Amino acid sequence: MSVQYEDHSVTIFESALHQTTSTVAVTKDVIIIVDPTWLPEEIQAIQKHVNERDSGQRKYLLFTHSDFDHIIGYNAFPEAVTIASRGFAVRSGKKETIQEIKDFDDQYYIQRPYLIDYPKVDIIIDYDEQTIDIGETSVTFYLAPGHQADGVFAVINNLNVFIAGDYLSDIEFPFIHHNSEAYSRTLDKAEKIIGEKEIGLLIPGHGKATTDIKEMKDRLEDSRWYIEALRKEVSETGSYDVLQAFVDSFSFSRYLGEMHQENLQQMRKEEKKNS
Repeated sequence: MSVQYEDHSVTIFESALHQTTSTVAVTKDVIIIVDPTWLPEEIQAIQKHVNERDSGQRKYLLFTHSDFDHIIGYNAFPEAVTIASRGFAVRSGKKETIQEIKDFDDQYYIQRPYLIDYPKVDIIIDYDEQTIDIGETSVTFYLAPGHQADGVFAVINNLNVFIAGDYLSDIEFPFIHHNSEAYSRTLDKAEKIIGEKEIGLLIPGHGKATTDIKEMKDRLEDSRWYIEALRKEVSETGSYDVLQAFVDSFSFSRYLGEMHQENLQQMRKEEKKNS
């Protein structure tokens, strides 16, 4: 599994699939493992990395949201204390999510050395700025609905690291599986975090991390523009050509074009509901 970023505390692994990131942050107090995924060999590389840096710290396993690709490595770290949002813990459709993992493994003849199961959550995030302090390490959480209903942001305060889940990617525009207005409010929250927390490293769930504040802000504004353009397109007050050109500017535009069509369907559902 490739490593896309590494410093003295943080290692970001990048899967061969969807450029999905799995992050390991190590301090003298804790090891925080975020969304370990996809393939067995990739998850084994994360396990090896954790074991090599284990000097008795408490291990925490953070799930940024409940998409199956982000929970697929759950039972590879049975000793870790799990963290996720209340929505993640109580959501309906857990069996369907597990079936997605099993279908994926069946399709590609994948055998895993651990059981597939929906994560049981030990520490539930209920509100913005909920903070966990372990020794000198402090982690602050924020609810982040929009992509999914059960998303969560995390900021490792003493490292100035912002774990953004499936937001603020350089290779994806917003995928709105839950609600566009909630997504926009979550972007506002991300802007506040970047401004007030003096973020030095932004880690999206897919694509490249960045240490550049301007790049972080550009990703915010691109996401906002896309949602607003999508809304205008659906209400027939905007230009389809401009929006389509934006979608086509991304790599992997065939797949992203399908996601764009799903966003349009989601926005039409919202428009109909609000009319």
